[in-house]
Amino acid sequence: MTEKTVVVVDQFTKRVGTVQRRGWYPIGSNPTIETSNSWDKVTVLGAVTDDGDSFYCWTEENLTSQQGIWLLGALQERFGEELVVFLDRAGYFYNRDLWEHVSGERATDTVGDSSVACVHGDDEGEEHLDVWYFPPKLPELNPVEGCWDRLNEWFKHRLIPDLTTLKQQIQRGLPTVDEPNIWNYLCRDNGKD
Repeated sequence: MTEKTVVVVDQFTKRVGTVQRRGWYPIGSNPTIETSNSWDKVTVLGAVTDDGDSFYCWTEENLTSQQGIWLLGALQERFGEELVVFLDRAGYFYNRDLWEHVSGERATDTVGDSSVACVHGDDEGEEHLDVWYFPPKLPELNPVEGCWDRLNEWFKHRLIPDLTTLKQQIQRGLPTVDEPNIWNYLCRDNGKD
């Protein structure tokens, strides 16, 4: 039996538009800031392993279950077949197509339930992939959220006028992100008894 690599995944969406920030204005003035946001956006999918390795990819499209399945394949290609992947409950990750891809079955005791916490891959097959889901409404458990906080901070003072600039800025901003120790998040006591 081999040891599995633990991977935590999350997504970050950035739109083309003005970045708002605080400023100083004379007393009695009524400053107005022209802001606009576009429908143009880039969604970054980020993954961090228990060894501190990372993987980032992005798309301009709305995420679907097919992209969630593609991501699992890309993670296995990058980090090996033996994975335990932690995902949030976004619709493109939390759906029957992805569960069927992992387990090989459309309806099982764990897949048919609306409160799915994990889906195990077929141990007899070639892929040994397990998918675990974070509890709903607890983003602070996901260590990759901290990566997005850092990326948001990096974007704070940058104007993003178009999609090409946004992609370039994402490529420049991602290297500034420090990957967290995922065990500090996954094993911590959140004070909930």
